Amino acid sequence: MHIGISPWGSSRGGMVAVAAAAVEAGVDTLWLGDGLLVVPDFPPWSGGMESFSELAWLAGRYPTAGIGITAAVLPLRDVMWVAKQAASLDHLTEGRFTLVVTPGIWEREFAYRGLEFESRGRRFEESIKALRAAFRGEPYDGEYVSLPEEGRLSPIPLTDGGPPIWLAGERATMERALALELPFQARARTPDQLAPLAREWFDRGGHELTVRIGLEIAASVPTGDDASSSVAEVNRIVGPPGHLLDALRAYESLGVSDVSLMPGRDDTTSLVTIEALGSEILPALRAGR
Repeated sequence: MHIGISPWGSSRGGMVAVAAAAVEAGVDTLWLGDGLLVVPDFPPWSGGMESFSELAWLAGRYPTAGIGITAAVLPLRDVMWVAKQAASLDHLTEGRFTLVVTPGIWEREFAYRGLEFESRGRRFEESIKALRAAFRGEPYDGEYVSLPEEGRLSPIPLTDGGPPIWLAGERATMERALALELPFQARARTPDQLAPLAREWFDRGGHELTVRIGLEIAASVPTGDDASSSVAEVNRIVGPPGHLLDALRAYESLGVSDVSLMPGRDDTTSLVTIEALGSEILPALRAGR
């Protein structure tokens, strides 16, 4: 099971420190989210930068780590430019880039772009098909996206068929992932909450199942009201190193192949969590395989 980190920080220096600590701790991938508008919960260095640009910078600074976006809100983006950016990162990283896409959850971003929020599912599915066609150099003609027969987007991806595409979201997106035979990234679920979905996913022929969660070191596991308040927005798993290790082992036992971690929303909690990952949690997780 691969482990990745979103290098969130309160400043450029904080982000650099978190990314460096994550690479030093031995994580497999550096992940970034995707957002269009200013959101108080996601300050600029915690998901507010343009993700493809920041990923290119991270790839150059940390050439041993994989990089990925989780998840690009595909209906808000120009598919041709997503294909071009993804293919460029595929070359720059020598195949270490993963493109996770989602239909989006913030209605106000669609309103800002003048797009119908209710039609995002259809636009999303069509955009995935167009994106895959672009990677293969094939034309595509749909209601929302068209790729002409003449010419081919540059560069041609380094990876045959383009960099890996995963889908992220809820039930409707999982159904699309099954139909398109693509990996699925579940969001904000503890191992117990994920277990029924994981069983269904594999029973129905799904292949790669991944998850994106919050993970944070604390002296003890919150209980009662403290637990509900600490997971109100990102459903973080909070507790001492042994508790977090047990959670990661539980994900692995469910068949999860990749865990993307949000280690905190400020420099201090992120760095403390990553230090525990590198010194205790990841060595124990890998030693048990």
